[in-house]
Amino acid sequence: MVLTSTRTVHLAFVRAPVFAGLGESDLSAIAAHFRPYQRQREEALLLEGDPADAYYLIAEGQVKIVQSSSEGEEVILHILGPGELVGALPNLNDGTYPASAIALGEILVFAVTPDDFEAILERYPRVAINLLHFAAGKLRAAHDRLRELATERVERRIARTLTRLARQIGRKTEQGLLLDVTLSRQDLAELSGTSLFTVSRTLKEWERRGLLQAGRERIVLLNTHGLVSLADDLPGS
Repeated sequence: MVLTSTRTVHLAFVRAPVFAGLGESDLSAIAAHFRPYQRQREEALLLEGDPADAYYLIAEGQVKIVQSSSEGEEVILHILGPGELVGALPNLNDGTYPASAIALGEILVFAVTPDDFEAILERYPRVAINLLHFAAGKLRAAHDRLRELATERVERRIARTLTRLARQIGRKTEQGLLLDVTLSRQDLAELSGTSLFTVSRTLKEWERRGLLQAGRERIVLLNTHGLVSLADDLPGS
């Protein structure tokens, strides 16, 4: 669904790391190449293996980045939110999407064609440098996750996943730090590289210890310091 907008520059362009260091006039010129779209919950923004015919800047809401195994099982790689770019890395590779992006709720995104984005990179070297930093950060995150899956206990992986999500999408409430996204226990299991049973058992134990409150698709962190201790495997955690 395409939207029309009278706003020249959405706040997402100002906050996006890929456009960091640019002035208002440059951001306005860049934003003119993008068109706004909405997607509903569980609707695909892009699909793994399809030609990369558009790149997306997330303005509102979150998406999960999903890859399928050879057996057809889905694995969540990342959860991305406002200000993050989706689908642009194929511009540096073979021109197809390496993973799918699925809306976790209602989202607003801005789309740009590969040709227009390449023109932006040529005109604004700062954006090209920022994109390389973005790619390096995603590669580093992938390496960290592989190390966690290979070497760390499952409870520590779940705690690390929750603390990462808290930094990305945590919102302070009267109860505690709400993970402001519709997140099922199966989603959390895929992000942590474990089973639904293990996640459910672990969350129940951490609820008993007063670390968090876990609903069916809602998690509130009550004791973030306790979870960080678990994630860092500190003595006494």
